[in-house]
Amino acid sequence: MQKVFLRFSVPGLIAVSLVFFSQFVFAKCPSGNVLEKGIQKTFRQKIKVIKVKPSKMPGVCQVQVKFRGMTRLIYSDTNGDFLLAGQLFDTKTGKNLTRETLAEINRLGPKELKKLKNLSAFSLGSKGPVVYLVTDPQCPYCKKAEEILEPLAKDGKLQVRYLLFPLKFHKGAKEECISIICDKKGLEGFKNRYRSENQCEKGKKQVDETVKFLMSKGISGTPTYIFPDGRYHSGVLNKKQLMEKLSKFK
Repeated sequence: MQKVFLRFSVPGLIAVSLVFFSQFVFAKCPSGNVLEKGIQKTFRQKIKVIKVKPSKMPGVCQVQVKFRGMTRLIYSDTNGDFLLAGQLFDTKTGKNLTRETLAEINRLGPKELKKLKNLSAFSLGSKGPVVYLVTDPQCPYCKKAEEILEPLAKDGKLQVRYLLFPLKFHKGAKEECISIICDKKGLEGFKNRYRSENQCEKGKKQVDETVKFLMSKGISGTPTYIFPDGRYHSGVLNKKQLMEKLSKFK
């Protein structure tokens, strides 16, 4: 099997490398076993192939893999001779097909949404559809998302449940999240970057379980919105975009 050198990055899993397929043919995709051997040999990591199917790009197969508990996508030619780790876009619509596919693959079911309710650190609002916000106290983009969500929750247009997801490269963010839960400081404490020496076991367990569960569903960044149908979106949504997504849940 010919190889194109690609690198896995930590924690992002896959670093984008440029690979050009000079010739596309319409054919069946390689078997999962064949691809798994090639992928593991290339990346020198234990990566399990879950599913293989043709992608929307002619001559390219979509390979669903599990790596360190997270579901990811890799692309292959129809012979399994070349691998592409990166994002696939539709130039006509501008859609990120990789992101959309992962969101559908990792869509949360009713039991998983119920689990999110138990993992929520605090909430805002009592009317309207429930939106879970995956957030970090030190994330500047999360602040923008929160500023849009708060007035909508206060106006009864939605309910927000906050899932604390401290990013590893934000020093002290995990300790902030834990102490907010332990000392029951809620949204105000979160907004004010509350932190104490109280690192109780309950807080540690809740934060660790939240991060582990969300990462198992392919969520690795903040802010991320999780909607009532179990689909999620990573990145800030403006008010119009948010209300468009919520319109079908009224």
